[in-house]
Amino acid sequence: MAAKDVLSEGELDALMDSVSDTEVPLDTAAKGSDCLPFDFSTREQTLLAQMPALKTIIEKQSLALLEHVHAYFKMAIEIEATETRLIKLDEAIGNIESRAGINLVNVAPLNGITFLVLPGELLSFFVDQYFGGSVLKTESKSARTELTPTEIRINDVISEMFLLAMAEAWKEKIVLTPKRDSRETNTDFLRANSPDELAMFFSFVIKLDDWQSSIDWIVPYAALEPLRSELGSLSTGLNVQASTNWEQCFRRELLSVDLEVSGLFASRSVSIGDVLKLQVGSIVPLKTPTDVIVCIEGQPFSSGEHGTLNRNKSIKIKEVFQSETT
Repeated sequence: MAAKDVLSEGELDALMDSVSDTEVPLDTAAKGSDCLPFDFSTREQTLLAQMPALKTIIEKQSLALLEHVHAYFKMAIEIEATETRLIKLDEAIGNIESRAGINLVNVAPLNGITFLVLPGELLSFFVDQYFGGSVLKTESKSARTELTPTEIRINDVISEMFLLAMAEAWKEKIVLTPKRDSRETNTDFLRANSPDELAMFFSFVIKLDDWQSSIDWIVPYAALEPLRSELGSLSTGLNVQASTNWEQCFRRELLSVDLEVSGLFASRSVSIGDVLKLQVGSIVPLKTPTDVIVCIEGQPFSSGEHGTLNRNKSIKIKEVFQSETT
């Protein structure tokens, strides 16, 4: 049997999921009728749907990468994560530009090697911006097939930033320990184990005005597949203890919030006609109260008795009103 006649692991998963969801009825096949067609082109969406947490994690990773790039290069760029794709690994490798920094990254506990690709155009851009220059002068650079020593250095710097952002973004779900093993420039040395091997394709688009490029992270699907259960939940991964810490933090900060305390000594109801007669020098008679209403931010809080303490006007609280929400 030829290798192309054997279903891949991803195709088997998609078929079994469809059978479980009753998309493929079993009774028809049992009656001896013709086999029903099954479209394996949708298996990519099926497999991605099993990892809904990936979208949130990758968005966090793009924000973390943006912070690192801003801090180092002092550039007002934008970084946006595009939609995650599931494609054949050979296709992903074949689309890599001839002049690019291809970083082979080992990400524990993922199995195997992942590929972090920085196009030559992107590296030239950062070299120009860091040392001075213009991204519009690309005619001579486009003909080159090798990276310059400075571009290789920039490749190493940005790669380390990317790995730091990766560890920060994934830690709430899975603690990753990324480490760059080596750098490759020839895609001929990068081969998939089988023609049908799938890969997760994460692309981070970098923009500045009308210019844009991307950083691509290619992860063989077999590396992430064992972690599918951890990525199948949209929860943030925060445990009860972490939630308690947030509550304690808010309570602690609330204690320092300033509130206005006022005392309502007396009040009197008057008609609109009496109010219209009020002028400068008019006297509104009020009965001297025994008790005073203490208000917090204009809301009655307690009653008390006014007096003097250390030569300052003061109120001695006698009763605290019950809140309507308690």
